[in-house]
Amino acid sequence: MDAAPIACSLGRDDLAERQQRWHTLAARAMLDVLSTDDGLRLRFRPDPGVEAELRELAALERDCCAFADWTVHGDDDAWVMDIRGTSAEAVPAVREMFTSVRAAATAREE
Repeated sequence: MDAAPIACSLGRDDLAERQQRWHTLAARAMLDVLSTDDGLRLRFRPDPGVEAELRELAALERDCCAFADWTVHGDDDAWVMDIRGTSAEAVPAVREMFTSVRAAATAREE
């Protein structure tokens, strides 16, 4: 079976709206972004509405970025989204996707 192409299927306007949602969530509740062997782990405070937004974003991302697996789960003190590249080529793409989200979370802290 062929690996999914490493590309986002969103148009420019939809991509901008999606990025805004990620930035808003990151500025509001992101704790940290950690690189993993196969992608990223994003951790968020367990504030009201965070779980629902993460689950909705994961579902949306599965549709447009099929080169990654998107899972959401809770741990002791946070909501966690694991994003795993489905191929060796997809891992750097996953890590690159969230560069601006990291910046949004960092700006909140300053």
